[in-house]
Amino acid sequence: MLFGVANVTAADLERGKTLYSQICFTCHGPTLDGGIGPSLKDQYWHHGSSPSAILDVIDHGVEGSEMIGYKDVFSEVDRLALRDFLLSQQEGVREMIRSIYPPEFFKEKRLTPDLFKTGESTSQTLLPENWIYMPRNAVGVIRVTAKVHIQKPGSYHFAIRRLGRTAVYFEGEEVHYSDDSKPKGDDFNKALDLKPGSYTFEILHTEKKSHAYRFHGTLTGPAGTRFPLSGRSLQGNIPKIIVAGPEVKIVRKWIKDLPPRALLCLLPNKVIVAYNTVDGSILKAWHSAEINQTPSLPDRSQKQSEINGTEISESTRPILKSSNIEFIAYESKGDKALIHSVVDGKPTTVTLVPQSDNSFTISIQ
Repeated sequence: MLFGVANVTAADLERGKTLYSQICFTCHGPTLDGGIGPSLKDQYWHHGSSPSAILDVIDHGVEGSEMIGYKDVFSEVDRLALRDFLLSQQEGVREMIRSIYPPEFFKEKRLTPDLFKTGESTSQTLLPENWIYMPRNAVGVIRVTAKVHIQKPGSYHFAIRRLGRTAVYFEGEEVHYSDDSKPKGDDFNKALDLKPGSYTFEILHTEKKSHAYRFHGTLTGPAGTRFPLSGRSLQGNIPKIIVAGPEVKIVRKWIKDLPPRALLCLLPNKVIVAYNTVDGSILKAWHSAEINQTPSLPDRSQKQSEINGTEISESTRPILKSSNIEFIAYESKGDKALIHSVVDGKPTTVTLVPQSDNSFTISIQ
């Protein structure tokens, strides 16, 4: 069985790989690591990491994105083959669901799956990040169910911070138990000899009330394999915006249609000048501008940063007229951006200075 999907053949995977190389790689990257679209190999799956969730996105696409639905484009056999190829590339924790239970019933009791069957959870949440976190000031006992996809065979074990009470059940067998109110010698942690495949596990945990749960754990394996089991939520994160300040800011960010060696000079009057260090030219300029440096955080992709602003017309022009330009360094000096180069063997500095609310001046020394 391939990661929860039965009867998958080598021919299915080869067909899925072919389809990926034809229609998916331009957005998700040739090795599924992400590009314009998200990575399809990491732990963060905004729309779900189960076989049915992945197929649903393939079939219907994602509204508001470049991901279209392929239900009317490819046959069901092809769409399933594409899904199964994606599943064959997975490694790590997937399909994680967190349930929270009232704490009273669990006091002074050893945590077991059977104990949780006798109570009713107050909430049940799919965790797209596939690691455990709790809302701030939350009170309750948590039960987390998940799957882990193993690619490297070898010995694995759960490394859990000794805080409160924690039980881990792997394929129905208890493999870890710790209780910081009991002698440490009562704890145990069993090593797991795993082959490539998909496995189910659940984590049961409770700790003293605090402003936030402090649970921390990893699943560690051979050759440095390490799958985090805890972290912070990425949901609702706002991309970082770089805005003008009293002094010049000079940054390098990957901006669409600009070369990677371009410098972005954000002047105090909210004018951004894109300077090409290779040929000494002004590529573009914008006024009333800011830099959105992580527009793709919720999508976990390698999408470029973005400049929000109004483009200044006729700003593109050469500054250093030479074919022998060696960029040395840049410097922020008050409201001035200084770009140091060697031009035809002579040290040269280009200085950008804000002018009025929507322009800038250039001087060369």
